[in-house]
Amino acid sequence: MIDIHSHIIFGVDDGPKTLEESLELLNFAYDQGIRTIVATSHRRKGMFETPENVIWEHFQILKAEVAEILPDLTLLYGGELYYTEDLLSKLEQKEVPTMAGTRFALIEFSSRTPWKEIHTALSNVLLLGITPIVAHIERYQALEYEADRVDDLIKMGCYTQVNSLSLLKPKFFGDDAKLFKKRAKYFLENKLVHIIASDMHNTGVRRPYMKEAYAQIVKDYGQYYADNLFHHNAQTLLENKYL
Repeated sequence: MIDIHSHIIFGVDDGPKTLEESLELLNFAYDQGIRTIVATSHRRKGMFETPENVIWEHFQILKAEVAEILPDLTLLYGGELYYTEDLLSKLEQKEVPTMAGTRFALIEFSSRTPWKEIHTALSNVLLLGITPIVAHIERYQALEYEADRVDDLIKMGCYTQVNSLSLLKPKFFGDDAKLFKKRAKYFLENKLVHIIASDMHNTGVRRPYMKEAYAQIVKDYGQYYADNLFHHNAQTLLENKYL
């Protein structure tokens, strides 16, 4: 499996705090069957502002360690880019990374960002010649049960990503992600999802659920759809090709 949305770099955002925690998380991900991971640490003005050179240095340290203990696990460099007005200039000046140096970039918004703002923002990114991958589309109120809106984004040229946790069966009580799970099911049933990724942060509540999610998709929609969502589509984008 390929995971294009992860927080695995230590000491740069709300993911692992130490190198040891990063390695523990990567071992967990490896056991899930993940063999390629794009490290997409947060870039968010006013919240996650670790200097880019520090993120890169920590990534290189982690990559060197992984090469020794998990030689067939590939780590690639990217970012989860929170959309603010200055993001466009940062992308244009290459101050923040696209996904593994491709023409694709993982873009996120606040859960309450209005539809018109989402539409305008993604249009602006596309005008730069960069194709947005909209992170965890199940989180945005403006897209809730709005197939036409998501389809509009796709027709514009965007791709969509859903978190693996959002594919697990909802619990009757105490499930904070129940709403996201209902939205994710709606998007999947309407064939509006291009990629499933983990958005992993730790080995606790925010661990990768890729193995479980893959099994659920195979059960509900068949292996062909599952293989596209968990591997083939991501591989195509990492080759810098459109789907």
